[in-house]
Amino acid sequence: MADERDEEPKIRVVDNRMLSDDERAGKFKGQSAPSSAPSSAPKLEIIGGSRAQQNPNEVPDAPPAEPPRQSPQGEPQSDPRGPMPIGEPDEDEEMSVEEMEQMRDEVEREQFAAIEQQMGRPLTDAEKVRVRAEMEKEARSMAALEVAPILQNFLAELSARAAVHMGLMPNPYTRLVAKNDGEARLAIDAFGAVYDVMKTKLDPQIEREYARVLNDLRVNFASQTGTPIGAGAQGPRIIH
Repeated sequence: MADERDEEPKIRVVDNRMLSDDERAGKFKGQSAPSSAPSSAPKLEIIGGSRAQQNPNEVPDAPPAEPPRQSPQGEPQSDPRGPMPIGEPDEDEEMSVEEMEQMRDEVEREQFAAIEQQMGRPLTDAEKVRVRAEMEKEARSMAALEVAPILQNFLAELSARAAVHMGLMPNPYTRLVAKNDGEARLAIDAFGAVYDVMKTKLDPQIEREYARVLNDLRVNFASQTGTPIGAGAQGPRIIH
């Protein structure tokens, strides 16, 4: 029986990472080919190692850059795979006079509809004139970035929350009546602080109205808790 080592190999496994350039080309400098190499080509040759693995210090070539894409009109288009542009988007064009008037009329109709739904009847022409005047006043105030309207809205919110926490009205979100003396006092104290800051900048009629609301809040708190807040309370007046 013939020795198995003398038989011609069916498969030869070659790892290119272990060979030099000349050896890969079939050349052997200064020495002959290994005697153990077969005289004939193997039936199957498995080549191991990629070009990038042959030399660990060699940097692989970058893939060729794609040409810029062209739009149907021939204009180059940006590559969707590229980075997004940095910066704010282009601002919209200014509205025309007709568009501004159309928007104003739409806002006016919505305001009229909301008031009529609350009142349960249509507005008269005189009432519409007063509503328009108030809307124009608010628009000028917003354009001038006035602070007083913001504080007035803040006072209205504080008074409503104080009434809720004193149990004088239900929570608008839960529809439940629950008392919280600490939150009520905080709202009333904040109302008084803001009122002291802005009372000299208000119309006399509005200033008197805020003074009355503050007094009512303090009197109701004293009636609910037995602890007075501030001075000048003239008698209990329940807020509904």
